[in-house]
Amino acid sequence: MATQGKKEKNISESQIEDALVANLVFLSKTLKLPPDIKLIARQLRLKSGEERIDLLLSSGKNLCLVELKVVGFSEDWLKQILSYRDELVNLQNASELVAGDILSFLLVTEAKGKDFELAKQSDVELIVYDPLDTLKDYFNNLSAVAPFLKIKPNDYGVFNLGLINRALIRLGTGETNQEKIAIQTNLSKQSIHNHLKVAQEFGLARERDKHYFLTDIGDQYVQWCNSDVLVDKLSEKQIEILKQFVASDPFYSSTVFGVYSIVESAFLLSRNSYPLELSDLRDMFKRVSGKVNEWQAKKSLSTATYTFLNFAIDLELLGKVGQQVVITPAGFRFILMLQLHKSIEMIESLSTNKK
Repeated sequence: MATQGKKEKNISESQIEDALVANLVFLSKTLKLPPDIKLIARQLRLKSGEERIDLLLSSGKNLCLVELKVVGFSEDWLKQILSYRDELVNLQNASELVAGDILSFLLVTEAKGKDFELAKQSDVELIVYDPLDTLKDYFNNLSAVAPFLKIKPNDYGVFNLGLINRALIRLGTGETNQEKIAIQTNLSKQSIHNHLKVAQEFGLARERDKHYFLTDIGDQYVQWCNSDVLVDKLSEKQIEILKQFVASDPFYSSTVFGVYSIVESAFLLSRNSYPLELSDLRDMFKRVSGKVNEWQAKKSLSTATYTFLNFAIDLELLGKVGQQVVITPAGFRFILMLQLHKSIEMIESLSTNKK
């Protein structure tokens, strides 16, 4: 029979319930029921006293009584669920609960062979489950509707944000073809492709049928480009446009998330020492951005950190002197705004998942 080794479990039953109720498909698999189960009630108070039924579900014409524990099997749990079942039968006889066969499920983290036999004799389905599997599946399910949990920064080989200006200026004149923009700007097709990709990541351009167009924000951005001599340097207005965009939606794209991650990394490190050492920022950035596995090579980590640190410097959020990094006054204000919008985004994603 399936059992688990003894582990210290610092997780409450209510948290496991939360995860199961939010992901009924996983619960149906755990109970070995069809995926059409529906939640009738959670923590249903019984008339007999202060006792509550953990979960009451419907599956077809059947009712499903689920008692959940984050500990191993005990005969006390079996007696408990049997008393709950008797109470539900009484409610059915009094026409206070819909009719239907009552299927009883007792979920525990450990059980022995004799425990399964004892439960079977009482017509109770004893199921051994792992709380970690439940919470892992909850996370994977949540990730499907909450992109911020899986988004990671990508490096497109553009080391300064101002480099995208030339391509965007051409879009502003009505040119939409990538190859023609490359010819007009004396840049390679690959460079223009990367520049336009970064522009898309910041919501400045969009692509349709292999043609590129400015967005409304992109139109504003191009209007504030510097003169030809300083075209590769961001103007103050352009900096403000990009800062507001990143702060308002830090999970908009992988590149925007990279800017958020590098600034957040600096902020977290500043609680320990200041100014920040670049080597410490690299390591923190790798962890905050979720790229521990991808950026194992020193070169890839250094290049990615260099790119996004430059972006943050372009936006005047961070500064660098030698091998030390500082957060600018604008950077500290930016972090506060960033935290606000990040929280709103997360709350909205979690709320959507519960509906």
